[in-house]
Amino acid sequence: MYTPWLKPVDKPSPSLPAHSLGKKLRPRSRRIAVAIIGLDDTIAEKTRHHLYGSSWGFGKLSVRDLGNIRKTTPDFIIPLLRELHSAEITPILIGGDQQLFRAQFLAFGELTRQVSVLTVDRQVRLSADGEEQQVLDPAVHRKDKKQFHLTHLGAQQHLVDPAIWDLFASRNFEAVRLGQAKADLSHVEPLIRDADLMGLDIASINHAEAPARPGYHPSGFGLQEATQLAYYAGNSDKLSSFGLYGFQPDTDREAETELTAAAYAQLIWYFLQGYSRRYGDFPVSTKGLLEYVVDLDGFDRLTFWRSSRSNRWWVQIPAGRYKGEERHRLLPCTYNDYLTASNEQNLPDRLVTAFQRYG
Repeated sequence: MYTPWLKPVDKPSPSLPAHSLGKKLRPRSRRIAVAIIGLDDTIAEKTRHHLYGSSWGFGKLSVRDLGNIRKTTPDFIIPLLRELHSAEITPILIGGDQQLFRAQFLAFGELTRQVSVLTVDRQVRLSADGEEQQVLDPAVHRKDKKQFHLTHLGAQQHLVDPAIWDLFASRNFEAVRLGQAKADLSHVEPLIRDADLMGLDIASINHAEAPARPGYHPSGFGLQEATQLAYYAGNSDKLSSFGLYGFQPDTDREAETELTAAAYAQLIWYFLQGYSRRYGDFPVSTKGLLEYVVDLDGFDRLTFWRSSRSNRWWVQIPAGRYKGEERHRLLPCTYNDYLTASNEQNLPDRLVTAFQRYG
């Protein structure tokens, strides 16, 4: 079905142990939940070597490796991603060139009216005026009305043009810098849960744990922290596309290349683990959500919702502000956000910014 876009890859080694991921892939399954796709032959092959040998811990999750893309241009990749989205298949994209992240988010531009893009990177690959053709420019500097909402995690302030932060403020975009995110990763979980798609650049991870990438920037998320972000992404019922970028193999430094491939594999493993443990919360269904109403100055009433299945929280966009699809009606938040609103009569800054997107 996907052969016009994809070429098959070698089957996992028959010598893999029975409990390995490579042994549990389901090549003949009609129902596919998650599809592994290589956007770079070399990177995907090295990643699969480490991924296939890892243990299977995902229950009955149907995962299939569809192979590698035949042509690595955004215009070629976008139709495939649209087809997968229509079939409700979540792709895991194993890429190198950060420019291919464009294909990942532009594929959504024609499918849904509101799209939330989340990127994890050490820098913000965006120009303030849209004239430098940075990776995120097509998402932000659009001339039509189909604007993307952008959330950025892990930026290092010394690598970002200060004008970018002004642009974020003017568009009500969200950004959590590296130090803020590392202080408490649980605070970024609602941001990831609000995203339709996520792209993670390996440069967001500290150099020692993923060295095969361009530049000499030592700091970043620890790999363990990054896998927690990948788990959050997999565990979100709303997120339906996950991509890895930034890996630059170097045959002269084989150990660094293999270490980075292993990091890619570990990120994918934790995404799959999160996916296998999805709760079926909103936007899949509002069944089982418990309502909590708060009287707050400036609002007739503010409604929070808690899932009895996952204990996760959402806040409802106030009436009169919200215009859009049902799945964007509730904004992911935390229990502490609810406590701040109910006990302190104060709306957290992030929710104020989020409401302004609809005001």
